[in-house]
Amino acid sequence: MATLSLPEKTSKDLLLVYKYTKAEGIAKLQTADNLALEVSGEKYEGPVTIAKYLASKTQPELLGDGKDNQAEVEEWATWGVSAFKSGSSKDITAALQKLNGHLSYRTFVVSNQLTIADLIIFGHVHGVSKNVKVTNAPNVLRWFDLIQNIVVAKNNLVAEFPLVAINLDDVPEPVIAAAKDKKKGDKEAKKGGDKKEGGDKKEEGKKDKKDKKAKKEKKEKKEPAPAAPEQPTISRLDIRVGYIRSCKKHEGADSLYVEEIDLGDGEGVYRTVVSGLVKWYPLEEMQNRWVICIANLKPASMRGVKSEAMVFCATAPDGSKVELLSPVDTSKVKPGDRIYFEGLEGEPEKQLPPKKKYFEAVQPDFKTDENRIAHYQDKPFLIRTASGEPVKCQVATVVGGGIK
Repeated sequence: MATLSLPEKTSKDLLLVYKYTKAEGIAKLQTADNLALEVSGEKYEGPVTIAKYLASKTQPELLGDGKDNQAEVEEWATWGVSAFKSGSSKDITAALQKLNGHLSYRTFVVSNQLTIADLIIFGHVHGVSKNVKVTNAPNVLRWFDLIQNIVVAKNNLVAEFPLVAINLDDVPEPVIAAAKDKKKGDKEAKKGGDKKEGGDKKEEGKKDKKDKKAKKEKKEKKEPAPAAPEQPTISRLDIRVGYIRSCKKHEGADSLYVEEIDLGDGEGVYRTVVSGLVKWYPLEEMQNRWVICIANLKPASMRGVKSEAMVFCATAPDGSKVELLSPVDTSKVKPGDRIYFEGLEGEPEKQLPPKKKYFEAVQPDFKTDENRIAHYQDKPFLIRTASGEPVKCQVATVVGGGIK
């Protein structure tokens, strides 16, 4: 078995990667003076190199999808290690500003999925979380809250990474507004001070009447109606049956396909969708095939092409396969048919607000069962067909695979 040596006084980035990937099955953890990973006499050094090795043996999807994606993951992971290294207030502020700008239109650091870049950077930001404020780094704060929930809380890592209380709506009032109000108050006070005594008494009489009226109105107010029950988060996602009309290679990225998909938006209306599936499917297999898509994510530009939806795929636990979801019986469905989950129904959002992180909250619970059927928690993906007969969704061979 391999041995991972972590210095006692070091950042927690590699510890998070080790714990999250459950790498204790391939490497024992020990405290030592120098950071290193020893595997059968071979030594790996450097946080990013070690993180890549651990992920490759446990959860390869954390490395990114395709060469271009993987290069970007490594680039940001390396940046995370160096950006917070000095520990100086100036460097931390600069690093948070850069990360905040980068996350202004992204959910994760790279692509639309969790990678070692998120884990490594989170490990560093957690140590300086007191510096992250709604006012100076709101995008970092939203990302931080997402990672601490889907990585730390969900995997019982709170002992090593205590949760940070975050209220995204707790934005302080602008100082400039308060200053203006104060000036206004001072001016009115001065104006009032110039009045004669008789005028003051008159004003006091008016004030007493107003106070009595306000108290009366307060008494007459009815009790507020009980709040409406919270809509299930999963029902906010617009998941639909799609049909790929055409597919071609992305002109600017070797690992990406550009598909035209019919999602039932209207006759002859197709959506452009960019997918990193070149490694997993030859071009001919991407033509004229049924897929399952999420249709209400905010459109995202991928190497210069705007992607207007996302196809769902299941990844094998060992990372050896990635397979597209499709209806079990395609003869009973049509493009645009919606997927629902029994007992968790509701009207989907027109477009998922990125700030709310609805998709990120439920995605970790998407998986395939022993029969290759797609599930959210214990509920199967069900297609609402015109006949009323529900149709399930499946993949070709992947059992127990995460879906995204």
